[in-house]
Amino acid sequence: MGFDRNVFINCPFDDEYLRLLRPLLFTVIYLGFNPRIALETLDSAEPRIQKIFGLIRQSRYGIHDLSRIQAEEVGEYYRFNMPFELGLDIGCIRFKGGKWSRKKCLILEAERYRYKAALSRLLAWASSSLRSSSGQSSGSEPSSSLTQSGDSWP
Repeated sequence: MGFDRNVFINCPFDDEYLRLLRPLLFTVIYLGFNPRIALETLDSAEPRIQKIFGLIRQSRYGIHDLSRIQAEEVGEYYRFNMPFELGLDIGCIRFKGGKWSRKKCLILEAERYRYKAALSRLLAWASSSLRSSSGQSSGSEPSSSLTQSGDSWP
């Protein structure tokens, strides 16, 4: 399976998330797609960011679960790697061109619209950039490349 059937899955890889990851992987496979996750190769000589770049470049689709980016305890750091990887995927859509301009992203969140508040500057930039590059007026939806089930963009 190649680019058109690959789905990059950007999510936490801890024991607590495993109960969500298993059905997500099952569904992707059941629908005839190939899930791609950073843990699929255990080559510690390759920096993780290089693995992420490769997976994003090789995948037409991306599922980005931002439901756990917020710190849960005092003194705990936010999980910035997941929104960062979403940004890399959006950058690939925007700047790589060719077949990568057909990429689609699904953003998952625990609370409706919370990711929009967390990523407001990125979303404002993406929205205005996509409108100007596609010649759309400011009142229309900029692109179907960035989607959230049941919501209009942004």
